[in-house]
Amino acid sequence: MIKTENVTKYFNRGKPDEVLAVNDATIEIKKGDFAVFKGPSGSGKTTLLSLIGCMSRPTSGRVIVGDRDVSRLPERFMTEVRRNIFGFIFQQFHLIKGITVCDNVMLPLYPVGIKPSKLRESAALILNNLGMSKRIDFPVQRLSGGEQQRTAIARALINNPDVILADEPTAHLDTQISEEFLTIMRNLQQQGKTIVIATHDPLVYEKDYVNLIIEMRDGRVREIMKN
Repeated sequence: MIKTENVTKYFNRGKPDEVLAVNDATIEIKKGDFAVFKGPSGSGKTTLLSLIGCMSRPTSGRVIVGDRDVSRLPERFMTEVRRNIFGFIFQQFHLIKGITVCDNVMLPLYPVGIKPSKLRESAALILNNLGMSKRIDFPVQRLSGGEQQRTAIARALINNPDVILADEPTAHLDTQISEEFLTIMRNLQQQGKTIVIATHDPLVYEKDYVNLIIEMRDGRVREIMKN
């Protein structure tokens, strides 16, 4: 499903504030895996997540999604890969205040040109499956933390992605809401989705259903553990 081959990523290369974020990373994530990038802040896990999700390009090396090398694709094709393959859940949720839950969920597919009624129907179905049907027309700023998390998950699912990428999704959540999030991710995996989470939270990587742990430190892949 996803491979990186000797991927390296610099930021501000050649400048005084140059950062080597990922250093010669080679990994493979198979379809249906529940994978975790494990490591402390600054280990490179978020950067590697962005590279495999086509949100960033490697300085060198290759990123392969399916059977396609996406490392040097023109931006419009990168956008298509992101929209067709990946769903993203961000640490801070990035929900837009002042609009409803449903409008937030529909946002990723607005540029595609799907009829609004069809798009709302899809969003409503996903929200219902996540127990959010009674909040569909609520402004997001009125939601609890757990409801915001579910809204972010619904937005990640609106394009029916093959792969869910989540960056530190439990960092600001209490244990109960974190467990609820992980249960949803487990259910999605059982439905055939591939789950990839970047985290330093043992609550995530100690779950017995996590079958691939990629440990990172100082930009390097230090260990790959398979269950």
